Amino acid sequence: MNLRIFLLLMGILLIPAAYAVPVEGLYRAEIYLPVRASESQMLNEAFALAAEEVLIKVSGNKDAINGDLLRQAKAQASAWVSEHSVASLNELLPSENGLVPGKQIRVSFYQQSIDGFLSKNNLPVWGENRPSVLVWLVSDMDGVRQLSGSNAPSDVLNGFARLALSVGVPIYAPLLDDTDKSALTTFDVWGFFEDVIARASQRYRTDAVAALKVSRFARQVDGSLLVMLQQGQTERFSLSGDTMEALLDQAAVHLAKVFSSRFASVRNDASANQVSIQIVGIKSFASLDRVQSYFESIGVVRGVTLVKVDGDKVEFSVSIDGDQQKLFNSVALNDLLIDAPLNALDPDANRVKSYQYSGVN
Repeated sequence: MNLRIFLLLMGILLIPAAYAVPVEGLYRAEIYLPVRASESQMLNEAFALAAEEVLIKVSGNKDAINGDLLRQAKAQASAWVSEHSVASLNELLPSENGLVPGKQIRVSFYQQSIDGFLSKNNLPVWGENRPSVLVWLVSDMDGVRQLSGSNAPSDVLNGFARLALSVGVPIYAPLLDDTDKSALTTFDVWGFFEDVIARASQRYRTDAVAALKVSRFARQVDGSLLVMLQQGQTERFSLSGDTMEALLDQAAVHLAKVFSSRFASVRNDASANQVSIQIVGIKSFASLDRVQSYFESIGVVRGVTLVKVDGDKVEFSVSIDGDQQKLFNSVALNDLLIDAPLNALDPDANRVKSYQYSGVN
């Protein structure tokens, strides 16, 4: 059975299949604050913090959400709020006056306000369909190495899952059952042996695979991240930080930027492009509607126009932001459409991108 494990703060869930993962709540945030003397002051602080969280998740680029840009965003945040709610917490929160009552402030923003701010500042807008990423994590704590997974949970893995989710990347962990243990060892992950890791990861059918190694010795922490993409592409990053939390946050930021650069585009008039796409195997209106709706759900897509229908073959003109390769990368996250290149002698070979519809008619 092909299983994947999605790590959440609340626990570990088993999820079948390997499609792109819709990340819900991109334009929402929950903020916890100690009670202030002024409720309006507390709300403005909550709106500013929530805007920062949402801009990071939607862009996938935490490094860019800082400095003057972040100050501008926080100043405008209250005007972007579509709705908010305030609830009292049962537990006390720390403040400069010690432990005091706390509030939970839930904030939702207008999508067009967030997207417009990012586009105005030449930052990408990343849609809710995100790649699934299997993470093999090995930690070396004062000389003791351990792989983390469903059957071997760890604070390090849970911490990384939380930080990855904060930048909009859903990660999965291996079962670490007998099948995994026979396929690779802690040494294989620590050494970033790509072939071994790739073979062991096939059963999980995720869109990408990452290997993360972290170490702590005598209060010194360091680490490395390997990201393995489709078609054998890889990226590596060295990690450093004063604390394990900082190290894991750096890994999450790198992971998000790798995928944001492949799937997200800046939305402006200068970036608009048209792509002609041919789909073979469409035998009903329901299938046609399903394919068109799927294209419209992709973040880089502005609009979809049906050009012609010829038997079970249809052609769409798709308006996109940025490079067409980002559209193709996004389509590859779902097996609804299978890449079906035309013969080089076909007169349309250089004009259209061709796919085979694989869905149920």
